[in-house]
Amino acid sequence: METEKVLHLRRYVTLLQTGVRSRIVRSHLHTYGTNSPRGGYVVHCVPKQSLQVPLRSENYVSTYARMFSTTVAQSSVEDIDQKLMLLCNDSIKKGQVSVDDLQEILKLCDCQLRPSTSLLLLKCCGSLSPDLNKSKKQQLLDQVWNLAQKNSKEDLTLDHYNTLLQIQMESSTFINPMQFLAGMTVEPDENTYSLLLNVAAKTGNSRYLWDVMSVIKEKNILFDENTFNVLVQIYINNSNMAEAEHMVMLMRDTKLSTAKAYTELACGYARLGNIPSLIKILNDEPQSDTNLLRITKVLGSSDNSRHIPVVLNFLTAPISANEPEISKTIAELTRTNQITGALTIIKFFSLNSTMKDVMRNFINSFLNELIIIKAPKTDITKYAVDFMGYEPLALSNVAETALKLGREDLCYAIFDAMREKGMEIRPHYYWPLLVMAHYNTGEAKIFAILQSMKDADVEVDFDTLCNYVYPYINTANPRITLHRMVAMNLPNAIIFLPLLAFLLSRNQLRDVIDLCENSQHKISYKELMRPLVGAYFDTRDVQNCVKLLTIRPNGQAFISMFFRILLSTNKSKFDVNDLQLFMKEFAKRNAKISRQDANFLRKRFLNNFTDLLKNTNVLELLESLVDEQIVESVLSIPVSPKYMNTKDLECFLVEQKYKKLYTANTLSKLIDLYCNENKLKKAEEMKREIEACGYKTTNKIMLNLLELYIKNNKLDEAKAIISSINNTFPIDSAKILMYANALVKVNKITKAFDIIEEITNVNNSINTQKFCFTLLDTLAQSQYHDQTKNMLRLLVQKKYCVLTVEMLRPLIAIPLRHNNIMQAMDTFKACAQKYKKAPLALELLTALLQQRNSFHQADEYINQVYTILADFHNIRTANTTLLLALATLNKTEEMRSILQKERLSISTLVYYTNYIQKFGKMNPLLRIFEEMPDTSNAEQLLLCDLLINSYNRNGDHNAALDLWNKMCAKNIKFSEQSERSFIQLLLLNNVPLPSYFAKNNNVSNQRSTY
Repeated sequence: METEKVLHLRRYVTLLQTGVRSRIVRSHLHTYGTNSPRGGYVVHCVPKQSLQVPLRSENYVSTYARMFSTTVAQSSVEDIDQKLMLLCNDSIKKGQVSVDDLQEILKLCDCQLRPSTSLLLLKCCGSLSPDLNKSKKQQLLDQVWNLAQKNSKEDLTLDHYNTLLQIQMESSTFINPMQFLAGMTVEPDENTYSLLLNVAAKTGNSRYLWDVMSVIKEKNILFDENTFNVLVQIYINNSNMAEAEHMVMLMRDTKLSTAKAYTELACGYARLGNIPSLIKILNDEPQSDTNLLRITKVLGSSDNSRHIPVVLNFLTAPISANEPEISKTIAELTRTNQITGALTIIKFFSLNSTMKDVMRNFINSFLNELIIIKAPKTDITKYAVDFMGYEPLALSNVAETALKLGREDLCYAIFDAMREKGMEIRPHYYWPLLVMAHYNTGEAKIFAILQSMKDADVEVDFDTLCNYVYPYINTANPRITLHRMVAMNLPNAIIFLPLLAFLLSRNQLRDVIDLCENSQHKISYKELMRPLVGAYFDTRDVQNCVKLLTIRPNGQAFISMFFRILLSTNKSKFDVNDLQLFMKEFAKRNAKISRQDANFLRKRFLNNFTDLLKNTNVLELLESLVDEQIVESVLSIPVSPKYMNTKDLECFLVEQKYKKLYTANTLSKLIDLYCNENKLKKAEEMKREIEACGYKTTNKIMLNLLELYIKNNKLDEAKAIISSINNTFPIDSAKILMYANALVKVNKITKAFDIIEEITNVNNSINTQKFCFTLLDTLAQSQYHDQTKNMLRLLVQKKYCVLTVEMLRPLIAIPLRHNNIMQAMDTFKACAQKYKKAPLALELLTALLQQRNSFHQADEYINQVYTILADFHNIRTANTTLLLALATLNKTEEMRSILQKERLSISTLVYYTNYIQKFGKMNPLLRIFEEMPDTSNAEQLLLCDLLINSYNRNGDHNAALDLWNKMCAKNIKFSEQSERSFIQLLLLNNVPLPSYFAKNNNVSNQRSTY
């Protein structure tokens, strides 16, 4: 019907273009068949009529003028014609009309609406207006119909009434048939009665249906096939199967086709669960496969799913031919929450062993629909697991769809199921979750997802960190970023390199240098070459580029690769003068390369720079870099394993095995990398392979495995390695302390002491102070805390550490934790007298101040602690420590007294900030800032910087905003670095920036990077 209307409108346009104007053309528009042939039955399908144009071209204008001169102004007629032309164009190009244009035409035609125009407008109120909802469409239809009746009710034709009925039928609108017939100004035809019957059937109004039936019988009008089918459908909908069968018999008697009627009967019996009658129809009146699937859907929708296999057995065509329809049926049942029916169909076909390929499609269709309708995650997971025998990728496919649709809860449920099935969960599965977290929640969610990956033993790889974590977390202070990642117990070998690559991609060369200078982490330069070249072209920072390449010994080997990428990336932006600067800087830093690399670079330089030999000494500088003792090159093919990363070595090992080559060195190198990356399973796999090949387990391998076992609480395995070493070669002191700490955690105190006492071959080349403190702190918090002092004595005796204030803190922490103030004070005074140290002075002062009213010696002890601090340090340090204790207890008056009279120790504030921020206790500093007089500008600025750095470290954007508001009240501004950190912290947590920053150009630049 839609196509028919568009074609009629196209004819209208054609006539206008050839000169036929407005009203004359409209009188020739095709309408519903008034003169349709009567063959004893109502024929609803109307044959197309040819359109004749009886006017000669010379009469067009005169006819046009005659028809409108007495009623409508010339301009109004032209407006109507123009609007109608637009209306027709819309219907042809878009398949719909503009409602606004239609309303304008109605306004223009308010005074004069010819019947042909009203018929055209009526047709536009139907399916040509798909954007209107039912009520709006009905209002528009009523408006057109009322206007048509108002202007020329006596001129309305049968086509008008039939068109109105057709539109009402399409929209399932109630019409009282008797009132409609009574209001007609023309005699209805069979088409009218058929439309009335269809309207009544479609709206489900049985009373209206019988009214129409009575009129039809009264007028002795015979039914056509469509009418009979409508009646059959109505009886079936009312569960009156006897009358429905009677109608079918009448159809058979009048020699009408009963195929559709029997299909409706079969669906009716399926809905009622009358399976014997259903089977009888299927046997007597064979149904097409399409109809059988329709019957199947009815069974599934009416709690009769158990009978579905009976119907499916009647399918005749190969399953592959019916696959689209079967998938559609499964999808429709699932979409309407008829899960049992969909499952029954799938299970039926699963019994056929030749259906494996088709089964996968059915299963995936079913699971996708479950996800779309937001079925419970437990159900989806269960079905996916159940179907893995037919579709091995069921869980992976569900995970992929869930990720696309943002079903985070389902993703994690599927990941758990995959893990239980021993399936590998790849890191890229989490990428969509990380992106959604960034846009929907912010930085905190990024860290939560990262933690879930770690908890699930999912590899946190380079691409994940570089492209989906670091871009979405605060990197304004890269050291803090690195600290936050380390706090999640992620290995430095995993987190460090991606951070460098990310910072280079943001042209933060100085931050990269700072990180490298303040750490000893290994750098795999291969991954940094392209971002480093990009950073150079953006910054032209030759000095820091060269510094990065020479900051580690292995970096110099990549100088040749750096130039190769640089010269092939953007030749037009790199000239001989730039090359000269690089070579001078490399020579200045005493860089060394192999002869092979020098020859390669010489050739490339000469090829790229024709004026190289003029006024430059590039080649001389290049020659000065050569070290003849270096024989390997990263440009060699194959590349030396020493320059390979983990993935390269894994591929290299496969190649070596295929060629049956010696693999001991590669296996050893891989174990080293796996241990650094904390990949226990892979390291053990390499160890077993070394043993299977009969290779010797080297000392380095044993030490690496020892540390790996300790980190993963594999204490029995660690003990076995220590026993096998048996003091035959040195063990790193850090590893011994880590092992002792792990033993303390499982309450094996005696063994912890024995390990430190008995291992005599110790490598003390590295500073182990922090490992000693960790061991002492763990022991102090255990049930064996009374052994802490003995452990400290042993560690000093064995030269694992030297006595510092940090080493003495656990001794004071034990009595403080048990609220034994006097013992804490005695220990503190002993440390002061014997070691000239004042450990945990802040905590001790806080405890004494808190118990000042209940402990009679509190004031005396406070004075003693204060005096010791003043003697060991200075008055400012003592005042600042006391102020921090008062701030911890929120004693405002005493704080103000100190702040008004005394100056603070900046170094003490910084020292305690670094100490207490580990525990997230920054409120004392904030209280000091609040009470600090406005004259202390430098100290206030310092406190702001310390606080914002701490909030960045903890991702606490609420505290940062609170600090900003307090700063505004004091008319204090952030330093440049703190402002950058503050802005990033808010942006990355999707928190609106204060209005002050809206005018800041730097803010818009930062926005564009997130």
